[in-house]
Amino acid sequence: MKKERNISMITQSDSSTKTEDIKYSYFHWGPFLFHTEITQEECDIIIEEGKKCRRKSNDYRAKLAGHLSEEYKLENAERIAGWLKNYFNAYAAGYNKWRGEGSLKPNFTLTALWINYMKANEFNPPHDHGSDLSFVLYPDVPKEITQENKDFKGTMRGPGGISWIYGQGNRQCISVVHRMPATRDLFIFPAGLQHWVFPFRSNVERVSVSGNILFDQDSRMDYLGPIQKGDK
Repeated sequence: MKKERNISMITQSDSSTKTEDIKYSYFHWGPFLFHTEITQEECDIIIEEGKKCRRKSNDYRAKLAGHLSEEYKLENAERIAGWLKNYFNAYAAGYNKWRGEGSLKPNFTLTALWINYMKANEFNPPHDHGSDLSFVLYPDVPKEITQENKDFKGTMRGPGGISWIYGQGNRQCISVVHRMPATRDLFIFPAGLQHWVFPFRSNVERVSVSGNILFDQDSRMDYLGPIQKGDK
């Protein structure tokens, strides 16, 4: 069967309309993934609190998905939650600007907080969290891991990185966001968003802190949007 040939090519139009004169709008689609940096002083506070929990061995692994040998519950959460609140407020402001309406009130409760000491060949498989928002921050990322990631050659994501996935893979859509964390990085994201952490081989230890955030009832209703007829 003879294949049909293209009978015309897209060329410069005879229309007087210019590209720069075309007015358009676009739609925000998918989750709101927030990134910022905490201060070095805040990193130092986390490292100090982590050392206390490590000595007490507040083992938290049974509640987590990670394949890590050391994950501890942070007991003195109030000391950290006090300054974390400012970042959650910034998330709410960014979300409202992104969505285009004042839909999220900054009324949060920190429901879980733990510290991770990640070593060579350890990893976090794809998972999500059971809350409204989750976050991960990095008070200490050794330069060896950063260099290992830079030196990586391959088609997959590099060692030590973190990825978030949303929806089905499609060449026309951004369904995966990948980042190589640096010291002081903080990411806040919807708790139901699938994410995972890639292993590294360097003989060093990376410190991160994760936690979950719950909205109060009014904030949750605004965040999820009005319940439509037929929704369950």
